[in-house]
Amino acid sequence: MTKQLAVKHSVLAVALTLAVPGFVYAQAEQAQVQKVYVTGSNIKRADKEDSSPITVMTAKEITATGANTVAELLHNIPAFGTGTANDIRDDNGFSKGASTASLRNLGTSSTLVLLNGRRIAASAYADPNQGKSTIYDLNSIPVSAIARVEVFKDGASAVYGSDAIAGVINFITKDDYQGGEITASTSANDDGEFNRNNINGSFGFGDLETNRFNALLSFDVSQRGRTGIKDVKDIEQDQYSAINYRLNDYSSYVSGNPFIFRQSAPGAGFSTTAAAGRYISNTTAGCNGKVITGGPEHGIGITNSSMLTGRSFCSFDTNEYQEAQSKGTDVNLLSRITVKLGENVTSFTEVGFSRVEREYTGAPRTIASTTPTTVFRVNGLPTSYQLLLPSGHPDNPYAGYSAAAAFRFVGTDASSETVNKTYRFLTGLKGTTGAFDWETGFLYNRAERDDLMHGMLYFPVVNRIVTEGRTIAATIADPNAVRDVDNTGFSQVMQLDAKASTTVGKLPGGDVGVAFGAEIRQEKLGLTSDPELASGNIIGLSNSVLGGQRTVKSGFVELRTPFTKSFEMDFAGRYDKYPTAKSFVPKVGAKWEANDKLTFRGSFAKGFRAPALSQVSPGGVQSFNNGFADPIRCPDGRTPVNGADPLDCSRGISSVSAPNPNLKNETSRSYSFGAIINPTKNVDILIDYFRIRKENETALLSSTFVAQHPELYPGLAVRDNNNLVDANGQVIPNSGQLLAINRTFVNQGSTDTSGIDVEGAHRMNLGEMGRITTRVNYTYTLRYKRVERPGEISHDLTGTNGGLSDWATSVGDIPRHRLNVASTWTRGDHAATLSADFVSNISLLRRYDNDVTYPQPYCYYGKGQPSTAYSLGGLPNYGYSNPDCNVDEWLTFGAAYSYTGFKNWTLSANIRNLFDTKAPYDPREAVTGFNSQLHNGMGRYFRLSASYKFK
Repeated sequence: MTKQLAVKHSVLAVALTLAVPGFVYAQAEQAQVQKVYVTGSNIKRADKEDSSPITVMTAKEITATGANTVAELLHNIPAFGTGTANDIRDDNGFSKGASTASLRNLGTSSTLVLLNGRRIAASAYADPNQGKSTIYDLNSIPVSAIARVEVFKDGASAVYGSDAIAGVINFITKDDYQGGEITASTSANDDGEFNRNNINGSFGFGDLETNRFNALLSFDVSQRGRTGIKDVKDIEQDQYSAINYRLNDYSSYVSGNPFIFRQSAPGAGFSTTAAAGRYISNTTAGCNGKVITGGPEHGIGITNSSMLTGRSFCSFDTNEYQEAQSKGTDVNLLSRITVKLGENVTSFTEVGFSRVEREYTGAPRTIASTTPTTVFRVNGLPTSYQLLLPSGHPDNPYAGYSAAAAFRFVGTDASSETVNKTYRFLTGLKGTTGAFDWETGFLYNRAERDDLMHGMLYFPVVNRIVTEGRTIAATIADPNAVRDVDNTGFSQVMQLDAKASTTVGKLPGGDVGVAFGAEIRQEKLGLTSDPELASGNIIGLSNSVLGGQRTVKSGFVELRTPFTKSFEMDFAGRYDKYPTAKSFVPKVGAKWEANDKLTFRGSFAKGFRAPALSQVSPGGVQSFNNGFADPIRCPDGRTPVNGADPLDCSRGISSVSAPNPNLKNETSRSYSFGAIINPTKNVDILIDYFRIRKENETALLSSTFVAQHPELYPGLAVRDNNNLVDANGQVIPNSGQLLAINRTFVNQGSTDTSGIDVEGAHRMNLGEMGRITTRVNYTYTLRYKRVERPGEISHDLTGTNGGLSDWATSVGDIPRHRLNVASTWTRGDHAATLSADFVSNISLLRRYDNDVTYPQPYCYYGKGQPSTAYSLGGLPNYGYSNPDCNVDEWLTFGAAYSYTGFKNWTLSANIRNLFDTKAPYDPREAVTGFNSQLHNGMGRYFRLSASYKFK
């Protein structure tokens, strides 16, 4: 990774400096030094460091990382944080199939992604989770087409508008390319898993100066294979099995052999404990899995209190369907035609297409009717559905009692495919008129999503078990009992923009640069559910139905003022008008060259993030909340109050997340201050302090908070009429069983983070032995605080999982240290790189709950928590092997080598995780056993590639 020692100033601003005396208004002289545009500004500048920090990765450095995808590539940048979406496997999330970026751990919605300096369309998702409302899918950008990546690690809303609070990632593709190149690569770990094959190429012809045109076509096609969780060897398997009881003989008791549960009394509920064993029956005849006998002595995670202890039953192996990497196919095409229309005018047209398909396996669907499930519909309230076998039903052996059942639709296909397509068309003109460099363009960018799910339970057929007395076996065997569900969506951006830059005079330090421009952008979003799902015929699957559009108008101005040869300032300002909100954000930066070895720089910027279309458009997102502890019926999260049920301590409830057209913009303030140190001509050191504070954050109301405060949100917590009775026999109003919690988006709370970035480069000339270049990139997080709601107390959550450390927040993992070091030796046809990556540990201790500080922090998992502990994570064996209650740090090394000694050929080999270091165990990851935000389970990973250049 290189810090480009010549980056453009981020300089837009109000013409406040025009009043400074000493300006000379004259046409700028033609500078002989080359000037370029760099992310963060619209003013051309000579190559040198800017007042804001930018990390640049070149194509050669990208190749040396061995990254197969853009998401893998960004993990080499320490400023890249957690809070991303991940397409590796089906996590049943709202952004399945997408991979996103998050700078400074502030989430995908605060990191703007650009392609060649212009926005890409947000993908067609409506993720209600905080920080993920805007999804810029990195899969639509092929690694092979990238000439360089510029990561602007400072607030950039004054230049680019909404979403650039944490920074900007600009992917810049090849341009004015002549000749041809084709590359083939294959990669897998030392077990042959996590494999991926790729072929890509670029072909360009025409010289812009001689032929007056240049045409470029690049393509990238890749396919990755499926790796099941059973095939992952490079994780802490012993801990994983002993603590999570994963990959053992017991997987799930819900199989094609039904369990039947009798009511404990007519009209009463159902119990699944060992004490109710006489009310539970099952059979193992014709078991389609493995017949096992439950009990703690077998080491399979079944305790004495379980109904399975001492019982023989048919175990269904769900592990066969769990993935560490899903199968996928990526196709990316990008073309660019540049035509010189005159000496000073050039036209450009860019056409791109991408298709990203992910195929996920899934275990056949189940029904477990001891508790109700939800049937969602678009036009109407969700309904609670509980399949109860009446007395006399052929599968109900209990005369005089209704019965619940738990069974699986074995033999049905429950896989899914998600296809994301993007279409990009850009055309425009750029040139020079007098003293002005100008550019104008029209952008059309559309993203389409098709999410096809197989084997969903079809209510009209499944319910025949009740209405017609049909047997469970006959229903499982009926192919019409399941249906395919196809949900679709699109997101679209059309934009017309124009900008110009010039010099308006001179100061003692040089030309005064100014840039200004405007854009008008139309954004659209539409999400549609399958008709059967929308009408309420699918059991247990929610709808996401939205539709809306808006027009955004913007104008900006930048100013660069080199007051002296050693001191300059940048100013920027941008005005954005949304249909429901307006925003003006300024930025100011300064740089002072104390001497030829030391330069100081700093910046201050305001920023904003407009509400996502999914948060303000008509419609809504339906969801489940599993394992919810009712704060009224089970206030400590473990023991139900008198008259309540144990299920009230872990209940599944439905939710509808409604848009809020009155949402306001999130706002931010960011500060940076640093130094550029050049002690010798071969050493560059950059040290920058940063601080970002976000306020008025957009969040979905917490289910727990709504249930705890019904007086603040009347009617949102929906309960039945089975109210509790207090010790005096008085009915407690609004204390019935929870059926649903409806929520909406609100502006609440704030996040405050700060840290230090260190980048260093050392170059060593070895004479005939070649040259060694070493680069260091390190981020140290000083502080990360969040106030979830106004009036609450903030705590420093650095080095922890924030949502555990402070139970009142929803913060993810915040590692304190992230480091990347790479040293490259080049000599003639040879180039070799050694690298190291480090991420520090994550504490899982609980320390606070808003204004409550626990006398002694305790582990969220395991045993030994104080008697006042609530809503614990279980896993009683955790504390024995993890007394520190940490997810361990991870240090891995890599090596790369390339050879260009054969005519027109480049041969390359790369090894990631050279010493096969296992991914640290994470108890929260019940499926994989490792944290895919911070680590991976690939182990020692090889990549081989060969490139051929056509002359």
